[in-house]
Amino acid sequence: MLFYLKFKRELLRLFKPLLPAEFFTRQMRQATQQAAQWEARPTGRCQAQGLFIAPQFAPAPRPIDILIPVYNGYSYITPCLQSILQHTDLPFHIYLADDGSPDPQVATLLQAWKEKFPEKITLFINQQNKGFSKTANQLISASQNDFVLLNMDTEVPPAWASRLFYPIFTNDKVASCGPWTNSGSSQNFFFAHQETTLDVPLADMDKAVRDFSPDLPIYLPATAGFCMAVSRQALKQIGPLDEVYGRGYYEETDWCFRAAKAGFAHRLSANVFVYHKGKISFGQENYNQLMKQNRKIFLKRYPFGEKAIRTCRKNPLFQLISFVVLGRYLALKYPGFPKNVPNGPKARQEKDCYTISLQAFSASVYQKQNPFPFFTNYKK
Repeated sequence: MLFYLKFKRELLRLFKPLLPAEFFTRQMRQATQQAAQWEARPTGRCQAQGLFIAPQFAPAPRPIDILIPVYNGYSYITPCLQSILQHTDLPFHIYLADDGSPDPQVATLLQAWKEKFPEKITLFINQQNKGFSKTANQLISASQNDFVLLNMDTEVPPAWASRLFYPIFTNDKVASCGPWTNSGSSQNFFFAHQETTLDVPLADMDKAVRDFSPDLPIYLPATAGFCMAVSRQALKQIGPLDEVYGRGYYEETDWCFRAAKAGFAHRLSANVFVYHKGKISFGQENYNQLMKQNRKIFLKRYPFGEKAIRTCRKNPLFQLISFVVLGRYLALKYPGFPKNVPNGPKARQEKDCYTISLQAFSASVYQKQNPFPFFTNYKK
């Protein structure tokens, strides 16, 4: 069927000059959509009942380091540090670096946290702004263990660390792993890289993913740097972040692609959710400028990079689990979903296609087992 649909599109292109424009556009759109549906069909092992298998064993806990480069964002520091100190379930040490924040309150607040928890926090104050890559490497050099590179505009849920690091603790070839989030490239639970603020409690959203099997083989081309757990063993072989990316963006993606060339893999920790506010350090204008200039550097090195990142979301297992996470979020936000909710999201079934529609986007999954029961079938 897939071959037929692709062949149909080629015939349409060949005969385009002879066909009415409206007919060509309609047929091409239809063939393209059908081909995407067939490509997205899960294999037998990706059925919904396989998502919740318990792990075969629990790895022995080992200490981790939590590395947080800081630049402005005064109001985000306390919620971030409070969540770490309250909710981290592994032995840990926090390494903070104020990277020349223009706001003098930032350094004062960080110093107060260090004085309050001297055995848990090490603080560096950079008098001049070095940029994210150099500051992150500064913290990596101070660290001795497996570590998580964490943005200051995040909050972590209870018992997050052991779940996040599970792929690294159980597989020597996993270089990095990352959680679900509301704002984090391929790891956000909305389809087509849409991002949103988290308008339901973090604890509830984390419980909505906690029953997923930690052994789900969901591999990513790269993990997002807002909350990126890194294997010390892999770092020793690959080296630190490339400082050519300056103030920030794409440096962690570059590192992940280097790791992949060295034979390492990157995993989604599918049973943990971390809240990320997003883009608060530089503002939207500077964010766009930094993304544009660093994207050029990255694509010159890895011309296939963006395609690889887009393609990972077509993985049938990834699509199925994203669909369930999205449905659970909607069930939290709109009580009564997936039944019809006035002025809210809609869910429908057509044969083996299950679709969620909400305002500007539509997410569909193609499989034989109805995933809708898994939206609400968990203990809140």
